[in-house]
Amino acid sequence: MKYKIILLGLSLFLYGLALALPCLLFNVVPIDSVGASPSDPNAVYAMRGFELTFFGIIGVLFLQIPAIGWFANPIYWLCCIMFMLQRYRFSTIAGIAAVLIGFGGTLSAFWFNLPADSGGVSELALNQFLLGFWLWLAAPSLITLVSIISLLKQPAQLTARSN
Repeated sequence: MKYKIILLGLSLFLYGLALALPCLLFNVVPIDSVGASPSDPNAVYAMRGFELTFFGIIGVLFLQIPAIGWFANPIYWLCCIMFMLQRYRFSTIAGIAAVLIGFGGTLSAFWFNLPADSGGVSELALNQFLLGFWLWLAAPSLITLVSIISLLKQPAQLTARSN
């Protein structure tokens, strides 16, 4: 049980780092030139994880397609809870779902620009994934990996107890 708490702590540490670090790099594109390269190459914005979490909730409320990736956060927390309750099958499923939904939803931001301001003057076009994004996906991946290993060990433990 001790190693599970350490691994959960490591996963939560990765998640916390992801919230603090820049996760996504956006180009700020004026609305009148959608589809063209930004007029100012310095018009980029690196968004941190905590900003993405906040704006993800708002994006869900306004039904923006890339905001689907935000749902990976509560699914990750569910994965952690199921892991600590030793429900490894459900923890594995939740972890895989968190990674797939998080990656797929965020990947869709390459095709769907996000609003950059309240005046509707410019949009954010996703340019690249940064370190925080990969750490954000590593957090549920770690719990998923440990859950799979625990699932594989369970049959061996059951047969050893029955003998």
